[in-house]
Amino acid sequence: MDKVLLIGEPMELLLAEEKGALSDVTKFRASVSGAEMNVAVGLARLGLCPRFMTRLGDDPRAVRIRRFMQENGIADDLIITDPAHLTGAMMKSKAEPGKHEIYYFRQDSAASFLCEQDVDRLDLTDIRAAHFTGIFPSISPSAAEAARRLVKRAHESEITVVFDPNLRCQLWDSSPETISLLNEFAANSDVFLPSLKEAETLCGLSEPEEIAEHYLDLGTKKVVVKLGKQGAYYRSRVESGIAPTFQADAVVDTAGAGDGFAAGLISGICEEIPLGEAVFRANAVGSMQIQNSSDNAGLPTLEQLREYMLSHRFVNALRD
Repeated sequence: MDKVLLIGEPMELLLAEEKGALSDVTKFRASVSGAEMNVAVGLARLGLCPRFMTRLGDDPRAVRIRRFMQENGIADDLIITDPAHLTGAMMKSKAEPGKHEIYYFRQDSAASFLCEQDVDRLDLTDIRAAHFTGIFPSISPSAAEAARRLVKRAHESEITVVFDPNLRCQLWDSSPETISLLNEFAANSDVFLPSLKEAETLCGLSEPEEIAEHYLDLGTKKVVVKLGKQGAYYRSRVESGIAPTFQADAVVDTAGAGDGFAAGLISGICEEIPLGEAVFRANAVGSMQIQNSSDNAGLPTLEQLREYMLSHRFVNALRD
């Protein structure tokens, strides 16, 4: 079974069960979220073996996260317990898609203290791919150094590095330093997964073909530009095209769509299917996830994914 290494910050998620400002809500449902954790859940459900590295505090949030990982088939043996710092958390309101109020509690969290030495102790034997998002190296200088070390070790071991910039408006620092940091990881990844809007922010280009060419010239081997309802544009030195996405029955929450996309794409990479087919699969997983209020509950098993792809029609892939 293919093993995929993920590194990032899982958090306790408190999801409001009634509409209104977070300060007024009295009922919440506790779960687990975090971009890389969502991807790990997606990979496990698609039959892969995700291994997750992070630091967690010695607190009830950490217990919840470990239990969640075990219930979802995600190995927790790479987790480091850090009793000096708390596990991160987030609150999310109940609202229309794209209008959620989100609040994070992750300043000086345990995960932000991951470091190069932690990565050096990793056993990368049998790891097929490594994945993280731009959120992780942005949370602290220590995390950035840990991410750099992981990329270096992955390349030395011929492990495919998949990087998603994942710019979150609540966390995004648009300083030149942060943009430079994320472009550094984009250039050093094997597969780069920006949305069209993220790519415009990072490189100033607005056409998918130009964006892909820009990052291929920087050193990325494969670029996939997510185009929302129009699907995704993909390009490598040997293939390119637009893969359509699927018509969702209902859009409940767009959060987690990009993480589902990443899970679908990584599973295709591990199976060594053509890039266009992997993007096609990734679009389907993303479409399924947006039909659920949780950040990861809509992620499918391989059987559910196949059934969905057979029973749902495409959205028109042509851009306006």
